[in-house]
Amino acid sequence: MTIRLLREVAGVVVCMTLLVSAERLPAQGTLQAISFTPPGVAGFTTNGVGWSFVPASDLLVTGISATGPQVSFWQGADQLLAAYAYTGPYGSIPTGPSTSFQSVPPLFLSAGQTYFVSAQSSNFSAQVGFFYFGRNGAGGLTPFVPSSDITDFASYYLSPSGGWSSPFGQTSDNVNYALLGPNFQYQVVPEPSSFGLILIGVGMCWIRRFTYDDAT
Repeated sequence: MTIRLLREVAGVVVCMTLLVSAERLPAQGTLQAISFTPPGVAGFTTNGVGWSFVPASDLLVTGISATGPQVSFWQGADQLLAAYAYTGPYGSIPTGPSTSFQSVPPLFLSAGQTYFVSAQSSNFSAQVGFFYFGRNGAGGLTPFVPSSDITDFASYYLSPSGGWSSPFGQTSDNVNYALLGPNFQYQVVPEPSSFGLILIGVGMCWIRRFTYDDAT
């Protein structure tokens, strides 16, 4: 009876170990939040500049690029999640936004939540540049395309007091034009639930096998 109990406990431990391993599977592939055709049309602001978005999947931010020395991520419009120093280069008028991504400590973003990302100078002490792009070439501008993992894109200015405002006369234009600004690299966090259920099933079969062996 004791041996049988030990085998059952061992089976549960094996199953749970496999399940935890599945939960920690690394994300697959590094992707770019916004893709664009450089150079874009240059602009400058004493505010911050950025955009809002909703992840279609759980994401892990792993790298940033920007036209300014600070990149910030916000939960909703007012909860600062992380602020990263970006060392450049910031891009230039002939070349457009920087495509040089700098690695950062990973930041987890949940699917279905609204986030904002901004680029600004430290303490809003100086102007930052940005570059206009049109979604799929809107307005005759060179095109930008949000990743398929990024939904509900919209561009904004960020004031030193923390307010987000439309850079355009019509707020509806926020979704059609990008002010880059910040950009980031990410990995999609794999969904472990299906794989975890399979592992649990394997573990239960393993337990039943030894239970049957003991009974016979």
